[in-house]
Amino acid sequence: MTPKQFLDNLKKEEPLPIYLFLGSELFFRDRCRSALANVVLGQSDAETGNYKDLTEIDLRDQNLTTLIDEARTMSLFASARLLIGSCSEALIPRRTSTKAVESFEVLHDYAKAPTPGTVLLFEAIGVDFDNRDDKSKIDRLAKLFGDTCAIVEMKRLSAEQMMYESTELAKQLDLEIAPSLLDGLIDMLGGDMGLLANELEKLSLYVGSDRPVKADDLDLLIPAARRRGVFEFSDALAHGDRVRALYILDTLAEMGVSWSMQVNLIAGLFRQALAMKEEGARTAQQVLNVSKKNSIRMWPPRARQLIEVGRHFSPKQLERALMKLGQADRDLRRERPNDRVIMEQLVVSL
Repeated sequence: MTPKQFLDNLKKEEPLPIYLFLGSELFFRDRCRSALANVVLGQSDAETGNYKDLTEIDLRDQNLTTLIDEARTMSLFASARLLIGSCSEALIPRRTSTKAVESFEVLHDYAKAPTPGTVLLFEAIGVDFDNRDDKSKIDRLAKLFGDTCAIVEMKRLSAEQMMYESTELAKQLDLEIAPSLLDGLIDMLGGDMGLLANELEKLSLYVGSDRPVKADDLDLLIPAARRRGVFEFSDALAHGDRVRALYILDTLAEMGVSWSMQVNLIAGLFRQALAMKEEGARTAQQVLNVSKKNSIRMWPPRARQLIEVGRHFSPKQLERALMKLGQADRDLRRERPNDRVIMEQLVVSL
């Protein structure tokens, strides 16, 4: 079940007795959790934002039996309760054992006769559907919980979904932001919808509804947006535009950036560009396809950058550039009279 299906079902039907939120996408996890709490417990306290009769148990510290015992305990003062078992991925046994199987029998027995008015919510946000190493954990959790509950898959959003959801959120906040800026912001924040929602709220408070968001607003309010300078710097290098590269170097110096970090970011861009050339990717879409095949998260703006770098540098030139970047990184870590001189020498050599 997707988060949207879960929210739609809550509007039409009574909540089920047991749910499992599976996955690391926190934006919709928070929305779904809030919606479930509102349906089961009513609106939260206006002053504190807390819900009455909500109990959360960390399953890293407590076992499953403790949570089930709490669920079976009838409350004298509340007709409805919501119990949350956080960090449910901790329930995965390190190795298959009879004891581990028996512990889940407690849940299976409870599912046959759940306590009226009580909803159990298990959250396993420590597993990521995009991480190949987590696939076995996800499969084991789904198997262990079996048919005892409804599973809501909290998967990370695609680039298209991110753009749609962030555009809708900007409209709700009465925030005017150009699609190009929004697209770039999504890339800067690594496709994290929770972070993006937080930054859009900050922008709405700062900019208001009187004018559109400008690039300078991003630089001022969002630390991650300051990385934009290094991408512009890389573009100038890719085009062989020494004058523009030195001008951007001045801007970065005024911002007080870490030169070593900038060199590492550029090296990462060039390494990815070289890898994509070796894979034979010639368009941004091919870059996205190769990244998806190798379980690498890639956003359209980054894919376009890699193609642009690849157009202006041959594989041998990219290898040479990586050697120069490595030397610059080494020199920046030594005792030196002036970091700026090292960076200017890097621009000339590239």
